[in-house]
Amino acid sequence: MSVFQKEKLKDLMSVSRRSFLKWSAVLGTAATLGCGSSSSSDNDGDTPSAPSFDKEVWNGCNVNCGSHCPLKLHIKDGVVVRVSTDNESADEYGDYGTNFQFRACVRGRSIRQRLYHPDRVKYPMKRVAGSVRGEGRYERISWEQAINEISAKMTQVKSNYGPGSFYIQYATGTIDAAFSKSWQPHNSPIARLHNLWGGWLNHYGTYSTPQIAPYLPMLLGGSSQNTITDAVNSNIVVLWGNNPANTRMGSGAHYTYHLQKAKEKNPNLKFISVDPHLTDTAIALEAEWINIRPGTDTALVAGMAYHLLDEGLLDEAWINARCIGWDEGSMSGIVEAAPTAQGGPDGTEDPVPANSSYKSYILGLGVDATVKTPEWASEITGIPVAVIKSFAKKLVEEKPAMIIQGWGPQRHYLGGNSCRAISLMTILTKNIGIQGGGSGGRESGASVSLSFRGWSTTFPSNPITYTVSHYTWYQAILDHASMTGRTWGVRGLATPDTALPLPIKFIWNYAGNCMVNQHGDINETMKMYKDETKCECIVTIENHFTASALVSDYILPDCTNWEQNDVTTNSGGNTAIVVFDTKAVEPLFECKTVYEMMSLIADKIGIKEAYTEGRTQDEWLEFLFNETLRVSGDQGVFTAEKGLDTYAKAKAAGIVKKFDASATPSVAYKSFVENPATNTVPTPSGKFEIFSKRLYNLSQQWILPGDGLDRICAIPEFHTTQDGYTHSKRDEFPFQVVGHHYKQRTHSTYGCTTWNNEASPQTAWINSGDASNLGIRHGDTVEIWNDRGKVRVKAKVTPRIMPGVIALPQGAWYNPGGKWYSSKFVHDGNITSAEVGNTDVIDYGGSNNVLTSLRPEAFSKGNCQHSVLANVRKVG
Repeated sequence: MSVFQKEKLKDLMSVSRRSFLKWSAVLGTAATLGCGSSSSSDNDGDTPSAPSFDKEVWNGCNVNCGSHCPLKLHIKDGVVVRVSTDNESADEYGDYGTNFQFRACVRGRSIRQRLYHPDRVKYPMKRVAGSVRGEGRYERISWEQAINEISAKMTQVKSNYGPGSFYIQYATGTIDAAFSKSWQPHNSPIARLHNLWGGWLNHYGTYSTPQIAPYLPMLLGGSSQNTITDAVNSNIVVLWGNNPANTRMGSGAHYTYHLQKAKEKNPNLKFISVDPHLTDTAIALEAEWINIRPGTDTALVAGMAYHLLDEGLLDEAWINARCIGWDEGSMSGIVEAAPTAQGGPDGTEDPVPANSSYKSYILGLGVDATVKTPEWASEITGIPVAVIKSFAKKLVEEKPAMIIQGWGPQRHYLGGNSCRAISLMTILTKNIGIQGGGSGGRESGASVSLSFRGWSTTFPSNPITYTVSHYTWYQAILDHASMTGRTWGVRGLATPDTALPLPIKFIWNYAGNCMVNQHGDINETMKMYKDETKCECIVTIENHFTASALVSDYILPDCTNWEQNDVTTNSGGNTAIVVFDTKAVEPLFECKTVYEMMSLIADKIGIKEAYTEGRTQDEWLEFLFNETLRVSGDQGVFTAEKGLDTYAKAKAAGIVKKFDASATPSVAYKSFVENPATNTVPTPSGKFEIFSKRLYNLSQQWILPGDGLDRICAIPEFHTTQDGYTHSKRDEFPFQVVGHHYKQRTHSTYGCTTWNNEASPQTAWINSGDASNLGIRHGDTVEIWNDRGKVRVKAKVTPRIMPGVIALPQGAWYNPGGKWYSSKFVHDGNITSAEVGNTDVIDYGGSNNVLTSLRPEAFSKGNCQHSVLANVRKVG
């Protein structure tokens, strides 16, 4: 690195915001990066000159928002001085999104603040001997020492316990590239290493879709949904707990953009948002807001279904022809499922009690003997009776209506009931299987694809086939012998009562923050790490000193994807894209790619040749390009006529698109709905199963906690749950707290960037009436607390949140005592052992997971981090 480069990097990593704005304005970057032009007080009177760059390369924003937008990086003297995005082709949306630009959002355009962040992990770091995990005391070591010691510890753990004691943590910090891929863990470079070395303990499920992924197929036989571009053919689009303007901001998968285009083409299109807070998406689309208490969606649907039945607006013959479980007569169509790997013998023929159908439930003929009138639903949901009735009738009388649910409703206890209930409404109103309608699942983004073979397609299989839930890995550390199929949902064991064979003793945490920040009950989780006899070694591979890095034994400095070559894919509407990620700058400091790290370890443990097959990362990328041509053909894109028939040519192009103007939106379940006798769905009965016999069997066979709060329900019904609105705990903690996704960051990624934090600071959304009653004003410091911990943030007093609800956006960086996240802290530490995991230590970062629970959902064993009860008070 030249003297100039070093000095420029020093400036970038220490410069004040005011000075940086001046410098960036000269280079024409201010508007591009979303920081705005400098104010008149910052203007020194100089006229900015035209920007000049040494080179421009394409790369991607490979974070977990779903967009994966292309970024054009402009380099001067070896330093990225500007970031722009897709402006390469005509921005012609057409009928269904053909040949439009995949434009990055402000998060992606702020990547220089991540790349040149002063607290990047610069060198291999080792926890100081005698310090406790979480204190944050680290010392710099050489790569040689790091590789030698980690390899030796791996060998020791494998010898003492076996390969099943290794775990690759759930992580989504870098995804959808060929190499720089932390998710899914079994596709990561670390998985290849362990697959070749005896295997490792994998998991099932995701923190994003813990309930909807296993539960919705129980109803529909799958999770298909109409393509988002079909909204132009709708009369009503319902965004049910769905805020894509924040969750997916880039235009590749920027579904708000597609919905805005639908509204532009269909001026009569109306939008309804069912959500505890008035979202940015709802505002952008001028949607009617139905504000609902968190976790009460099943009650709303039951009240709507009762009203439609009472008004004679349901076509029961049509429903029974396509469904099992609507009424008692349809229950005769139940078919037992074959045993599966769900942890229990699904084929057991447990008898079903009378009045177990959904119609019996809403008529009050079931066990609870409660009629599910709109008045009943109103008491629970907080939605006026008239609104419930009007909403239900609109879905029947103003078809087609497209219901698109987000992933918020299902991240509650009994969230599997919520997601099924929302989808059920599309069946009862006959909006499923039609153009302009949908299945009630999450939006489907694209009608066109452009594939590129991932490196994981070359991996050998993992010899260890049993798995735990993504959310219960901590139990495999604390008490693996308690984990069976019937208790903790372990899959792939010999019998449902066989225990997990080995504890987790070694964790790889690659580009992930689920060790601490994104997991439930941070304080309880932190306590677990203090006992080094449990998990003996934690290795984190990271760009920054995250909360998860600071409980590790070793922290290895990873290259960003802007410091390496790779390939990223994405699609939206009738357009698909491949970005040939090109290294913009040489790796900073002593950062290495994860492929290089694993190759060094593979060498130490004697499997380097098998691991690398004699190829560098760049040589693998060329091999995968040729494999793509062999397996998928040229796809009408990688052709000699277009000058894209070799890896070198495609890489030089940087960004490659595929268009298909003739493609039309898919309509989910169309063939079955039109002809259910011939075209069945993949459920045991071949029909939609409102009553799931598979879930009913498991409810009889699995061992659940004895407090009655955990349930596996055959139909999507409402019950009191842990930390739910109707729980008695509300006497002490009267506010529901939801951790919605936030535009400032993608989960916790970008959480360290100054500009984004200034533009969208972490605040607690509090209803104006609640704030007035508590003497809280906008901008006051408030403390939110429950029996798990305490959080202090500024209050955002607003009518955009439901009374009795606090919104604390998820992903903010946990900061106990306000002492983490400085270079001095990382080396010296100033958190004591007694403060690690202490519920009295206040988090000043605003992390909602200080307040959430470790308790998993009954069937999925997934996270329920939107079910939180807490209290709030003004402290400053």
